[in-house]
Amino acid sequence: MKAIETLAAEMGRFELPPGLRGIPIGTTVTDSAAVKGQGWHPADGAMSLPLLSLDLPTYADNKAAMFAVCRAFGCEIAPHAKTPMSPVLAQDLVESGSWGVSVADLRQAEVMLRHGLRKLLIANEIGGRYAAVRLARLLRAFPRADIHLFVDSAELVAGLAEAWGEDAGLPPLKLLVEVGCGRGGVNSNAELDRLLAAIGDLNEPRISLAGVAAYEGTANRLVEAELAAALDDLFARVSYALKAVRQLVGAGMPLILSMGGSSLFDHVITRCRDILDEDGGATLLLRSGACFFSDNGPIRARLGAIVGRGLLGPQVSSRIAGAFKPTLRLWAEVLSANGPNDVICGVGMRDVAHDQGVPTPLALWRGGKRLAVLGEGAVVMRLNDQHAFVHVPEPAVALGDVIEFGVNHPCTTIDKHDVIFGLDDKGAVSIVLRTFFG
Repeated sequence: MKAIETLAAEMGRFELPPGLRGIPIGTTVTDSAAVKGQGWHPADGAMSLPLLSLDLPTYADNKAAMFAVCRAFGCEIAPHAKTPMSPVLAQDLVESGSWGVSVADLRQAEVMLRHGLRKLLIANEIGGRYAAVRLARLLRAFPRADIHLFVDSAELVAGLAEAWGEDAGLPPLKLLVEVGCGRGGVNSNAELDRLLAAIGDLNEPRISLAGVAAYEGTANRLVEAELAAALDDLFARVSYALKAVRQLVGAGMPLILSMGGSSLFDHVITRCRDILDEDGGATLLLRSGACFFSDNGPIRARLGAIVGRGLLGPQVSSRIAGAFKPTLRLWAEVLSANGPNDVICGVGMRDVAHDQGVPTPLALWRGGKRLAVLGEGAVVMRLNDQHAFVHVPEPAVALGDVIEFGVNHPCTTIDKHDVIFGLDDKGAVSIVLRTFFG
């Protein structure tokens, strides 16, 4: 296994142009592979703020915890790369033992393929015949790609068959029929039967049926009884689908059952046991992605709910309780003050997620040293485009201080940043990761 610093230097190396967020003004460092050992720290006054950082030791702990869950229950994981859209982090997860990575669309697939990742799960519907043409165009450049793809329509299946029939050089394509739950997917057993009939009629040996997929996150409900009812319905249809796929492909074919985001993977693992045991030849493939990064809001709360439910047993639940800590931090300077306790920081809606709550002030830094850990009374009162209005009851805040913020919803925070600064166990920058959100 290669260390993430090695991966960043080998496959993630890029030029650091002037004006890039976070890079110290006037630095002579112009190569991302040269940042280690420079002594950069987000709170020392030299780096251009605001910036987004990733605590590498905590990320490693979260990664170890999730892989331990998978080992405990004999499942695989294809972490969803849409959260950080960093090929280096995706490859690091593969090096750590993941099956491959999940992506949300063809553009994300292209980013990963061009950076050398070849085993991808396109974990979303891609469209119809035109999408099939686009996928074929993409894969012509990657004949060794190993692609699994969600499908829920005969139209897409026909489009894929047509595109593959016109080009003998395209790689094999493996289809997962998606069972719907408020998003994409077939919404009844009758729809599933019609889709499987269309796949069964294919006369293209490079396109094969590889299993079943679903996304259970849209079944989440605040009321436990409503959640249970929604999951009962979903898993009944998933069970039917896997049996129908098995009947079509035969007893000897290995299959995939792909479910499991970061919020309800305990329900997925426990409810899929009987389904998998009955089939005897299918593997559960989780797609959790945000858990590797966690947050200071809803992701952390949902992971805590997994611990509270205890469905995975005391040992695994205890492991989860001690892990999945927030890894991401946003750093911003105090620009103006309306007294010692109400200040304006240089971070706003252009820099941080606000769809699931505003960021959380965590610590106050002065002169590169942590002055105080901030308690619950420290709050962001509101955000505008580039400013956060922050109340800190104690201690008194001075102009030029740096506030370290925790974020809510990593997916819609990271996508605002072209780079993520990886921090070592001393809080110094050891790698810079480029993101590819387009």
